[in-house]
Amino acid sequence: MGKASSAKKVARAARAGGSPSAPKRQLAFPLSILAIVVVGAVLVVVARGANQEAAAESPRVGEHWHAAYGIYVCDTFLPAGSDVGPDTTGLHTHDDGVAHLHPFVNGYAGRNATLGGLGEMVGWSFGSGSFTYQGTTYDDGYDCGGEPAEVSVTVWPADDPDDPGTVVTDDMGGVRFDEDRLAVTIAVAPAGAEIPRPPSVPQLDQLSDMPGGGVTSDIPDGLDTPVEQVPSGSTDPTEAPTASDDPGTTVAP
Repeated sequence: MGKASSAKKVARAARAGGSPSAPKRQLAFPLSILAIVVVGAVLVVVARGANQEAAAESPRVGEHWHAAYGIYVCDTFLPAGSDVGPDTTGLHTHDDGVAHLHPFVNGYAGRNATLGGLGEMVGWSFGSGSFTYQGTTYDDGYDCGGEPAEVSVTVWPADDPDDPGTVVTDDMGGVRFDEDRLAVTIAVAPAGAEIPRPPSVPQLDQLSDMPGGGVTSDIPDGLDTPVEQVPSGSTDPTEAPTASDDPGTTVAP
């Protein structure tokens, strides 16, 4: 009997000794959830503020700019593409090699009006040293008649024939449309090759929708005021998917 009574006392002591830590364990989980919620709310506010600041620059929601573009592979321009779906961003094209830049929402306006953003409508994307268009990926080293190619983007002011252009090989999807009437060539060509301006440059003077720099009224219903929005699946509007993100992508030989 003495042993049984001692065992009961030991058990009661163990239960009594463990009870003070129980409330701590019960509070730990809700406190961690609260911390996550607070941090998430702060990040959303910061991101929204940065997005609004970026969109305050031109092309703003309500403005309409244009840019000539072309895709140059080895020594030939590919046929001009057109939108792959309904225009939901305001950065789009037709089949004339001209980008129409009249952002509907802040996520594609100002510093968010980028080559990667246009690619969402035209069907192209950029990776690290690669460019994917219409299901074909062109990587650095692509064979151009026995010479390894380099993927690059060259940007000129369309109205300055003497400008040598700015060549970009890093973060090509982040190239901005920071002024009206730009000329942009996405090139897959041997290093050192002369990259020509897109053949659609003269088309900038033949546009009938409206002159560059004007105010557009073709914002879809429900998007008639600036809205904070970023591309689906990303917190960075300049971030474009890589080729590996597209299961239907093929790699050019």
